[in-house]
Amino acid sequence: MTTNFNVIKYDGNVSEVTMVVPEEKPITIILNDEKLVTLMATPKNLRGLSLGFLYAEGFIDDIKGIKAISSDEKNGVVKIKVDSVLRKPRNKIFTSGFGKGVTFSAPFKGEGLKPISFSKVFSAKRIIGLMVKFLRSTEIHRSTGGVHCSALCSENDILSIQEDIGRHNTIDKVLGDILIGDIPTEDKMIFTTGRISSEMLYKSAKVSIPVVVSHSTPTDVSIEIGEKFGVSVIGYVRAGKMYVYTHPKRIGMDKNG
Repeated sequence: MTTNFNVIKYDGNVSEVTMVVPEEKPITIILNDEKLVTLMATPKNLRGLSLGFLYAEGFIDDIKGIKAISSDEKNGVVKIKVDSVLRKPRNKIFTSGFGKGVTFSAPFKGEGLKPISFSKVFSAKRIIGLMVKFLRSTEIHRSTGGVHCSALCSENDILSIQEDIGRHNTIDKVLGDILIGDIPTEDKMIFTTGRISSEMLYKSAKVSIPVVVSHSTPTDVSIEIGEKFGVSVIGYVRAGKMYVYTHPKRIGMDKNG
């Protein structure tokens, strides 16, 4: 999902070069024949994006009630029909970041979240190793430097990886893959290239992900949500180090772990 542009490069000399840039497109979600929202996104895995968004925002609680779904990447439209919509849209909150997003929830309050139990201890060394593998797998992120990437991971491998101009969109796409694949989440983690914002932590906790890991930093509100609802928030995983902001008992940090 990239486009090539011929540009002028200056580095003391002037030359014409070809640069790869990420594609950006308005994606409209139509729910039961009514326009719900338009998101600025990378036009890839639109089904996952739409289903993850609907679930995270509380419009659906699973995919069993979905009667039909169609996506048109060329025109940027996803049409979804469900048996019933669980909530009506209310005031929109514009989320932070590149590729401005929208939420109908109040992520900073942890609205609708349930505490996540401590059922597994995750190896710190494996988390650090997975981050290296994750960053090497981010195709568009590595080639353009202009998108975010998030992944669903077990302790040993990457199960789903999604890239988008909006970091919150990458989480929605991962959530969509979880719903479509009916993937258990109690022993999974979400990795991301960008900072962990409140809405990203909220969306991850909504599907009971116990660990959220970033190459960058979490925000203060994401740390508060993680502490309150039992999510281990880990930041600055790089150069063989990491910082565990919440629930460190879930992370195995002995010399052998």
